[in-house]
Amino acid sequence: MLRRKQGSWFHLTALFFVSILVGWLLSDYNAHWIAWAGTTLITLHLALVGADAVAVAVTWVVGVVWAGAIAYAWPETVRGSGIAVWAGSLALGWFLGLALVLTLAFARRAMARIDTNQVQAFLVLATVTGLGLKLGQIMNSSFLPGSGY
Repeated sequence: MLRRKQGSWFHLTALFFVSILVGWLLSDYNAHWIAWAGTTLITLHLALVGADAVAVAVTWVVGVVWAGAIAYAWPETVRGSGIAVWAGSLALGWFLGLALVLTLAFARRAMARIDTNQVQAFLVLATVTGLGLKLGQIMNSSFLPGSGY
């Protein structure tokens, strides 16, 4: 039982840090409110359903990355750095999006293995993810001059 709880803490910690990075990246790209709302809804859906929602979540990540590529969204931190850096930042967005999806899906599984009911697991995962996304947004707008909202 102790090992299961340690595993769930690992997953929750990883989920929190990945959420911070995704929140920072969305803020750095000055993502439209629709991207923020969709990301929030997808993370809530993943927290509720778990690994069965991975396909929908990955589709969302692909859509957000493609929208960024098509709209030529340039994050503040790479503005003027050239196409290679911009392409790398899109790849980073793809990687972080997948990391969030998979970390949340596996955290849901870890929460199911310990003594939590569905509502408790959902509330913990939604809170950790939401706090991480918001903290990433705050960190971007507070610590990087000229970026964020």
